[in-house]
Amino acid sequence: MTEGLYFEQVSYQVSKRGDTTIINQKLYLIPNKFRSDFKTPYNESYTIVRLDQNLMYRLSPEESLYTEITFDAIKKQQERTRESIRRMRAQMDTLPPSLRWRMERDMGVKWQPEDYKILDTDETTQIAGYNCKKYIVMNRDSLDSEFWLTQDLGDINQYAGNWVEILDKITSVTKIDKYKLLSEKGIIMQSNVKSNKTIVTKLEKKLLPEDLFDVPEYYKNIKQLRAEQAEEEQSEKSE
Repeated sequence: MTEGLYFEQVSYQVSKRGDTTIINQKLYLIPNKFRSDFKTPYNESYTIVRLDQNLMYRLSPEESLYTEITFDAIKKQQERTRESIRRMRAQMDTLPPSLRWRMERDMGVKWQPEDYKILDTDETTQIAGYNCKKYIVMNRDSLDSEFWLTQDLGDINQYAGNWVEILDKITSVTKIDKYKLLSEKGIIMQSNVKSNKTIVTKLEKKLLPEDLFDVPEYYKNIKQLRAEQAEEEQSEKSE
């Protein structure tokens, strides 16, 4: 057992059509290990990040299957994403403002690179029993989002070991700088991003079993399973 943090949180995500999807998450955090249990009305999945193994796992509990992704592979994917964004921005440079705005909306990429600033406010409240302070996130001159953070449990790195490294594996390349800045202010208890809202309903400092961050032995690696199936099919054709 290792001391860490246990979260329960609920997200309300609103689609362009106005439909709301409710997502329930459980998060577990100990030094150099992170797990997120993700559940919607349609599916359930787990993500495990292991800094000690340089691996991230994605698990499908319904099928007892998992995939593993090396940190090198994640880094290469991030580099491809950054290059794709760079090309889109270069294309936007050639467009008139009206078409540029439409491309920003459709592609989800801003014409100018992100430049986040965190603004303090005097607003305070309690969330899940913790004292929280409101922060405003600006991206250049535009309002990006609002967050409520707590410092009641101290620095998140005392539980995570290296929270920024974990964030780097689970956060999109355009948002990582924002979450790095926020992590210096406290632990996120609520976020309001456009029409989407996430709120922590439970947060505990507690001892967590190490095997929470292991792939269960009975789970099968998807790549290995496909290789075995291909081998069986080839064997049947040879008979």
